[in-house]
Amino acid sequence: MSRRVTMTEIARKAGVSVMTVSRALRGHPAMLPETRNRIRKLATSLGYRPDPTVSKLMSHLRVNRIAGPQVIAWLTSHPTRDGWRKNEACLSNHAGAVAQAERLGYKLEEFWLGEPGMTARRMSAVLRARGIRGILVAPRYEVGSLADLEWGFFAGATCGAYSMVTPHLHRACSHHFQAVKLACDALAGRGYRRIGLALPAENDRRVSGLWLASFLLEQRTRPAVCGVSPMVAADWGEVAFMKWYREYRPDVILSFQPAYHWLLAAGVDVPGECGFAVIDIAEPGFACVDERREDVGGASIDLIVEQLNTNRFGIPPWPKIVLVECGWRDGPTAPGPVLAKQTALDVCREPAALPAF
Repeated sequence: MSRRVTMTEIARKAGVSVMTVSRALRGHPAMLPETRNRIRKLATSLGYRPDPTVSKLMSHLRVNRIAGPQVIAWLTSHPTRDGWRKNEACLSNHAGAVAQAERLGYKLEEFWLGEPGMTARRMSAVLRARGIRGILVAPRYEVGSLADLEWGFFAGATCGAYSMVTPHLHRACSHHFQAVKLACDALAGRGYRRIGLALPAENDRRVSGLWLASFLLEQRTRPAVCGVSPMVAADWGEVAFMKWYREYRPDVILSFQPAYHWLLAAGVDVPGECGFAVIDIAEPGFACVDERREDVGGASIDLIVEQLNTNRFGIPPWPKIVLVECGWRDGPTAPGPVLAKQTALDVCREPAALPAF
């Protein structure tokens, strides 16, 4: 077995201290890039490889030198401080992130980019002054720019969907492509033969077009079941939706909850005339996709902690996307056409109440 090259040897050849070598190999952001790159190239040429056992021990020691759990920032940028709390996806992602952070010895603390006078650079200074190195960007950020945050000092990730484009961080998402296939499998298995997809264009954009892409693949592979032309509308609303429904007459629709109420308002019998399933998590009583949003939040914490443990900071050159597979929830809104018709017949055949004497 070949002998391991040590940091002491690298320091001697580089003419620097062992601490400087350690910081260079850990990618310390305060070090001059030229010095860091010179030491890293020297280490590579000497055949240096980190000892995983020692790395794990040092990571543990660094965490335990700090009283109490280390903080990871939950960075929001909605128009109001509590705006994210009005979004069910954000709430679920946050709950999962909090739970996973606690399991790993961290604490998630909220920071709002919309504070009066706050800028990305000032936020960087606030976080650095607190010794916070990890940032989880909340989904659906809307105000302020995160490109000017001093990312070289932080390990970052985001969660939810694909609405955050700049900077390009590691992210955890529900597997939106798999979600539509899962829904089509479930609905076809219950006997539906005209599955329709109806979405606002903005929502499909937020998932990088993956819902529509998955449905179009289903149309190609099983046209007898998914032959209905999908609706992905920029002018999403009741009028446009009902026009699409009357033109194509699907026997089940995969969409969002408002469309269910539009069907009822138009006198459509759901599920007797048309079944209905929600493409994301819905209220009880609906057939729906379970996006496992808490697991997504937890996975985003794993991405940050992995970077912290390996001393990787800054915008990654090749960001990772962790996909959490979705589940399916059966519900009375999509029992299958045969069962739906049978239920309707049973209701019609109920004996009339006997008159009271």
